[in-house]
Amino acid sequence: TNDNYIRAEKLSVGETISLNSSDTTEWKKIPGIGSSYSSRIVKYSALLGRFASKEQLLEVYGVEADMYASISPYIEEDANWSKLKINQLEFKELLRHPYLNYSQVQVIINLRNKKGDITSINELSIFDEFTHDDISRLKPYLEF
Repeated sequence: TNDNYIRAEKLSVGETISLNSSDTTEWKKIPGIGSSYSSRIVKYSALLGRFASKEQLLEVYGVEADMYASISPYIEEDANWSKLKINQLEFKELLRHPYLNYSQVQVIINLRNKKGDITSINELSIFDEFTHDDISRLKPYLEF
C-alpha cells in the first residue's frame, strides 16, 4: 500500500453534517460523496443562498433518488439559508437566483415599479409566469 495516501474519513451511521456545511471536506465525509459531488453541492448551495430543505439536493446535477436516499440520513437540516430582499435587489441580483428566470424577474420589477413594495408571495402567484411549483420553491427564499 501507498503510505502517502490519506483515506478520507467517512461518517458512521448516526453521525451527521449540517445541510448548509459550505465545506467540501464535510460533504466528502458522507459515504457515496466524493470530490465532484461535494463541489457541485457546495456550488449549488452558494447559488441558492444555501438550502432550505434536504430535498433540494435532488436539484444538484447527478444526485438521483437512490443516491439521495442513501445520503439523506447523514444530513441534518438547519435554518441557515439566505433570503432575497425582493423589494431591494436589482434585476441582475434577482436573476442570479436559480429559482428565478428572466420573465419572472421582469414581473417582480414591473410590479415594484407599478405599485411599490411587494408585500407577499401571493401577489406573485396571480401571474402566469409563476406556477404553483415556482411559488412553493421560492417561498422560503423571499423576504418582503
